[in-house]
Amino acid sequence: MNLKTAYEPYFKIGVALSNKNLRTPAHMQLVKEQFSSFTAENDMKPMFYLDRAENKKDPKKYALAPALTFEHAKPYLDFAKANGIPMRGHTLLWHNQTPKWFFHEDYNEMKKLAGRETILARLENYIKGVLTFAQTEYPGVIYAWDVVNEIVDEGDFRKSIWLKTVGEDFFIKAFEFARKYAAPDVSLFYNDYETAEIWKRDFIIEKVLKPLMEKKLVDGMGMQSHLLMDHPDLEQYKTAVEMYGALGLQVQITELDMHNNDNSEKFQHELAERYKEFFKIYLDAKKSGKANITAVTFWNLRDGDSWLSGFRRETSYPLLFTDKCEAKESYYAVLSAAVSEDKIDKYELKCNEEDFVTAPGPKRDKRIFREPIWEEGEYDYAAAYGFTPNIFAYLHDDDEKRDCMIVVPGGGYCMCCGHEGELVADEFFKRGMNVLVLTYTTDITMSIPLKKQPLEDISRAVRFVRKNASKYNVEGKRIVITGFSAGAHVCGSLAVHFEDVKDVNPEYTKFSNRPDGVILSYPVITTGEYTHKDSVRALLGNEPTAEELEYFSLEKQVKENTPPCFIWQTEEDGLVPVENSYLFATALREKKVPFAHYVFPKGFHGLTVANDDYFAGWSGGDYSMEQTMRAVFNVREGKGVNVSEQRKAELIEQFFGGNEMPPVEIDESLKEDVGRWPGMAEAWIKRL
Repeated sequence: MNLKTAYEPYFKIGVALSNKNLRTPAHMQLVKEQFSSFTAENDMKPMFYLDRAENKKDPKKYALAPALTFEHAKPYLDFAKANGIPMRGHTLLWHNQTPKWFFHEDYNEMKKLAGRETILARLENYIKGVLTFAQTEYPGVIYAWDVVNEIVDEGDFRKSIWLKTVGEDFFIKAFEFARKYAAPDVSLFYNDYETAEIWKRDFIIEKVLKPLMEKKLVDGMGMQSHLLMDHPDLEQYKTAVEMYGALGLQVQITELDMHNNDNSEKFQHELAERYKEFFKIYLDAKKSGKANITAVTFWNLRDGDSWLSGFRRETSYPLLFTDKCEAKESYYAVLSAAVSEDKIDKYELKCNEEDFVTAPGPKRDKRIFREPIWEEGEYDYAAAYGFTPNIFAYLHDDDEKRDCMIVVPGGGYCMCCGHEGELVADEFFKRGMNVLVLTYTTDITMSIPLKKQPLEDISRAVRFVRKNASKYNVEGKRIVITGFSAGAHVCGSLAVHFEDVKDVNPEYTKFSNRPDGVILSYPVITTGEYTHKDSVRALLGNEPTAEELEYFSLEKQVKENTPPCFIWQTEEDGLVPVENSYLFATALREKKVPFAHYVFPKGFHGLTVANDDYFAGWSGGDYSMEQTMRAVFNVREGKGVNVSEQRKAELIEQFFGGNEMPPVEIDESLKEDVGRWPGMAEAWIKRL
């Protein structure tokens, strides 16, 4: 007896899959044997349909009907069609994983937000395009869509960019468009998390579901159900299931898992027992008619696939199968909720060891992955909120040894700004380098001074790359660190203090932390007259000592062995005075350290690479904002470390107030001026 057979009389049993699962024969065999439905974990979310390159290439042509791509969705649809396994589509509208440029005029993030009618036209044509493609090329494969995802937060509609650009009826419009273009037999769902919380449950019912039901636009409620071992309360959850069911809608459990960081027999037994209790709730509701549950979808296939380990920053064992596709006690507990013990037999996936080998994905020009630079127990910054500094790698997919650049974004030591990460990485990747973006320690709460922690992060990053030089294909090649604004202060600190930084791990002390070259872009340098005060405050606190100010005033710390430096800034920089560049260049000259120094006459702070992508209004991936977002979510929930009520209010307004950066005046002529610096830096690197 398998899962899909045991639950066939009641509802579909589904699973969320990644592209890696699709390329691993053993995983696909497990899916075919156990599950009657599946969902793409990530690859059918808005950002994967919206074709950035095409839309930005001709924004006027696609102004009201965005160009779409289906390359990410096709492998899932192909598998579903070939094996007769129906799919849930996830998701059409979401505040997250929808690119920011989608909401701006000319798809350009530096221009103002587009108006309501423009956004609605884009939304309709995007939904039309996705549904038409799926139903034309893969008829009957997708039986349900999460049309709208997670629009309720903090007792009201989430202050998202959808709300700001369209208004409170944005979700109704999305369902109108979905109903207009969906096939008659496709069910349309609203999907959200923490749907058993009383305030959220009641708000969803009254403000989301009932208005949609009045217009006959919604068919079902999706309860995500990312559970904990002690949350939610079983009775409260049962009540929520029944209240959604009482509306006459389908109910689907769409993203089921249960975080458990202990793989011992005792804790896995407790996990199994708790899973059994939830499945009793589902079955009782279905059998009694209190809720028409039509599907239950586990979020990921195996423990090792689970998103929770990354999200929780600790290994989670939350699912029914081990990494080797072995059935856990939880598997048998879920079965026992539906069938008698005599119908349950031991499950073994019969496959060869080579079936666990993942086939190569589509050939791409780069390998992209992320790794922490600190090992377990080495990093303990008090306001990290579960974050660990890491590098995001962009490597050429070949065996050629290449020069390496470590990119260090700025952000006033409060954040690592996304537009100073991936944009820079792409530019120097195209110039032949292997590039890594460092997300180092910052503190948006300004509650615990960072002191030397960012310096220790960049020092470890350089040693980490040298220790793993063969993996990153940089063995015997130059390592250059490149920082922007406060990130340039991080890089400059290592340039002058590399001898001071002793690594906690003897395995790393074998490797030099002295970079071969340092690029400083509109740098924060001094703690003196021309300082950037907020950066110094976040770094050293409100009452730094004279010794600390001296140590981090980098123009005073240059030594004869400081690595060669390339410095650039604009005369008009209105945030960090251009004197910072001059001070450091003068100090380098006095110590006879080789350097290049360029000051461009025009341009504002934060121009990064000033290339076509930048002026087309693309800010790159936002992965470097992880620590900042962890902090603000914790502060909002009252878990902030030493955060004042005033600062808490400021952060909530800044990050949850629906605020957008004001448009900036775009002077594309800067491409012919400031935009030349990457080429100049490339030539400089070759001379090192």
